Amino acid sequence: MSRLLEDLNPQQREAVETTEGPLLIIAGAGSGKTRVLTRRLAYILNQRMAEPYQMLAVTFTNKAAGEMKSRVASVLGSDISELNVSTFHSFCARFLRIEGGLLSYQTNFTIYDSDDSETLIKNCIKDLGLSSSQFTPRSQANKISNCKNKLISPAQFASKASGYFEDATAKIYTLYQRRLHQCNAMDFDDLLFNTVILLRDNDDVSSKYKSRFKYLMVDEYQDTNHVQYKLLRYLLDDHANLCVVGDEDQSIYGWRGADIRNILDFEKDFPGAKIIKLEQNYRSTNLILKAASAVIGNNQARKGKKLWSDKSEGDKLSLYLVESADDEALQIVKHIIDSQQSGNSLKEKVILYRTNAQSRPFEEQLRRNSLPYQIFGGISFYQRKEIKDLMAYLKLIANPKDDVAFGRIVNYPKRGLGNKSIEDLSRLAALNKESFYEIALKAAEYSSLSSRARKLKPFTDIIEKYRQVKDVKPVDLLVQDLVGDIKLLEELISEDQIIGQTKVENVEAFIEGAAEYARSNGEATLDNYLAEISLFTNTDSYAEIEEKVTLMTIHSAKGLEYDSVYLVGLEEGLFPLGKTISEPMELEEERRLFYVGATRARKKLVLSTASRRYRFGEVTSVPSRFIKEIPEELIDKSDFRSSRYFDLETGSADVRPFFTHGNGSGKSTVDKGVHYVYEENETFRSGRIVQHPTFGRGKILNTEGFGESLILEIMFTGLGVKKIMAKYAKLKVVG
Repeated sequence: MSRLLEDLNPQQREAVETTEGPLLIIAGAGSGKTRVLTRRLAYILNQRMAEPYQMLAVTFTNKAAGEMKSRVASVLGSDISELNVSTFHSFCARFLRIEGGLLSYQTNFTIYDSDDSETLIKNCIKDLGLSSSQFTPRSQANKISNCKNKLISPAQFASKASGYFEDATAKIYTLYQRRLHQCNAMDFDDLLFNTVILLRDNDDVSSKYKSRFKYLMVDEYQDTNHVQYKLLRYLLDDHANLCVVGDEDQSIYGWRGADIRNILDFEKDFPGAKIIKLEQNYRSTNLILKAASAVIGNNQARKGKKLWSDKSEGDKLSLYLVESADDEALQIVKHIIDSQQSGNSLKEKVILYRTNAQSRPFEEQLRRNSLPYQIFGGISFYQRKEIKDLMAYLKLIANPKDDVAFGRIVNYPKRGLGNKSIEDLSRLAALNKESFYEIALKAAEYSSLSSRARKLKPFTDIIEKYRQVKDVKPVDLLVQDLVGDIKLLEELISEDQIIGQTKVENVEAFIEGAAEYARSNGEATLDNYLAEISLFTNTDSYAEIEEKVTLMTIHSAKGLEYDSVYLVGLEEGLFPLGKTISEPMELEEERRLFYVGATRARKKLVLSTASRRYRFGEVTSVPSRFIKEIPEELIDKSDFRSSRYFDLETGSADVRPFFTHGNGSGKSTVDKGVHYVYEENETFRSGRIVQHPTFGRGKILNTEGFGESLILEIMFTGLGVKKIMAKYAKLKVVG
């Protein structure tokens, strides 16, 4: 017992020992929440309050779930194989493998990722005779996902739909769900939606699971959405032993349905709830914490906490004022090189940006200086074409009703089938109310099919061969033999000699992954393996140990930490994003995003803002409000900007330093030896009304520079003031 509690601070210990009733643990960034969750699980088991199978702990990544379970096993030193620690989606997938028959699903249902879903939605749009430009698969997928996250069924959506566009979406949603069921498939949102519907509508199922789980624990509670909240409510018995851990200041997924009210209203939802705040930070220096706290303190939707650390004050934040995105990359990479030469590791450095498009200049500079780097958030391993193709074969073997998998591979490697042949197969399947594969099995019987389409026996023979052994043959041997039978490696090399070799290596890595699964799992069947890997995410495959600089969006950095963090692109309109500025709640989420980025840093936090950044022709020169919200005494400024000047005496133009380096006081000094003038353009002068193709109507407030360097300060309706370079803006004078 003493080993479970001895190295905890008073608040952590209280959280571990509070086992009964609803409990909200507000865990500030870097406050040791994983340790608290792990010890609390171990404490309850150690005190014999519950058996492992009577506890359920849920989080958002397989990586976090695996780490938590491993730590509990290490602390207890005993078998906890029956302890339920998983993601929401993994728990629901397991639940539906057992209970899905009540929804007329077979236990070997396929889980569709976003690409599979969009493919099926695209087919639905086409079959309904709708325009794919008016109703893009991605936009419809988002609308359907939002409905499922709010527990709105197709029938409920259709009953409230109004107007042409909503009526069309209702038809797409209805057909999409019917097609999913025909394919014996569920998308990610269905896993949660169907679980909640079953628990809500079936008293026997609900009672079984309520009586089973004595203790529920939820990590990252601020990221839960409505359907996840409902899932917890339906699993919770009268004992109300629900412990949630989260930080409202780190709620950054509102755009994908996360509801910050779940954590803000916890006491209202669960009367009598106890609240414990973990405010001691074990990660960052005090100056970093003071800066992050100063910014987040401007938000209204928060419970409030004061992070502190017993570490040193640490270095001041560095603020780089640069001319452009390329200059920003130059200065950041220069700092990384200087730091590396001082003996600091590259793997402890991360460049964080608001949008993926910002990575380009950093990649160029890193390559130019021969510095190894990795981009997190690109195409994940399981989304690569060759892996998706191989998995489609495996999915069809496991579930012959999977029309999306069939459509992907029926002509890969090429079998001479054209679009017409595949459309004929689709038509027959719809006519006979059978799957594509069922039609393919007896294709030779249909005279209406083309001669090539009637010769699908070699393809179906391969699928049937592996269907017969899928439940007994180890998955790694099955995959290896399948790759040989379809001659996949030869096909990849024939497509492209150089790129094909990389793809071959990816297929070999997939086979090795299957072998690793077989080595560590007694029942290494195809169905079990597909159930395991279908829920993998980018975060699960992220390698922190490589000696490389990491580049990623701030959203991707959640839960990670580094010695040095470079938080770039801090300009109004980019961070915070322009569309959020007029929406108070969205602006607060942007501020939380800054807070998350800043608190990834252990020792050094570098901020940067550019005076010019090309976005839709825009040149932004207004530093982010988040910089202004940091007390000036916490920042050292370095100004690397230059400005074109016009010398009145000689008539020549040149570029000279506009500011010198900061003097350590947070102030910058101007070079008084340069004369600055501007020449007002007759077309774009103050007071004129202009129309911008992206930002709409606005009024010119001021002008700077002349000729090709003319910059306009414009007040846009609903967006505020923006600075734009006239040369690239495509402005039209309208008044």
